[in-house]
Amino acid sequence: MGRRASRSRWSSGFWLLALGVGCGSARSEPPARGAVDVAAATDAWDDAVDAIAKERVRLAAAWRAASTPAERAAVRDRASRYLSAAIIDELLPPWLGMPWGLGKHSTATRPHQAGKTIACSYFVGAVLQGAGFELRDRFRLGQAAALKIQKSLVGGAGTVHRFLSIPPAELAAELAALDDGLYIIGLDVHVGLVVVRGREVRFVHASYTGDQVVSDEELASAQAIASSQRRGYFVSPVVTVSGAGDDWLIERWLEGDPVGP
Repeated sequence: MGRRASRSRWSSGFWLLALGVGCGSARSEPPARGAVDVAAATDAWDDAVDAIAKERVRLAAAWRAASTPAERAAVRDRASRYLSAAIIDELLPPWLGMPWGLGKHSTATRPHQAGKTIACSYFVGAVLQGAGFELRDRFRLGQAAALKIQKSLVGGAGTVHRFLSIPPAELAAELAALDDGLYIIGLDVHVGLVVVRGREVRFVHASYTGDQVVSDEELASAQAIASSQRRGYFVSPVVTVSGAGDDWLIERWLEGDPVGP
C-alpha cells in the first residue's frame, strides 16, 4: 500500500466544536469541558474499539492458520495496514480537545471521561489499549520515562531512532522519510504520537503547552518539539503501512501477548 492523503475527518475540526515524563507544569484538577461534542466523541471511540477488536480476532485466526513464512508475513502486513489506518483515522480524533493534566485525575482510559484529565504517557497507553494491545501494566507505562516505553514496544531487535539537536523542521523532514504510519516520540519532558503520511508529519499528544488539551498539530511548528531541541528526540514505530520495523509488536497484537514496561 503506498502513501496516501489523510481522510478529511482527520484534518477537520469535526471533533472540536521522553527522555523523562512530567509533561510540564501540573494541572491537578479536571477543568470543565470546552466546545467538544462529548457524546459523539465517546460513541466514535467505542465503535472504533469494538471494530478493531473484531478485526483482531479475524486476523489472529488467519495468523494461527498461516503455515509458511510467506503466509505469516502476509497476515502481518494486512494487520499493519489495517491497524495503522484504524488508529490514525478512528481512535485519535475522539481524544482531541480533552484536557491535559497530571496527578490522580490524569489516568483516563476513554476520551472525555468524566472527572478525568489525561497525562501525556497515559494518553499513549490509552490509545494502545484501545487499539487492542494487551498492556502489561498501564500504570507502569503511564509513569515510565519515554525511552523506557519505547524500548518495551520494539522488542530486542527493534529500532529506536535517535535524532540529536536538530531544528523541528529538520526533524519533520527526517520523519517524513520514514514509512507512513504511527510512531512514538520521546522528548525532554514529554511523550506523544507522530503520524507520518507522505510529506505530512503531525504531532498528536496530550499537550502541556498552548491550550493544554489533546492536540493534533504540525510537528515542525509544535512548541513541545522546539522545547526538546537541545536534548534531542527519540522516535520508535508503533504500526507502519508497509510493516517495516513493526513486526515484533504486530505479532504481540495478533497473539494477545502483553507489551509495555
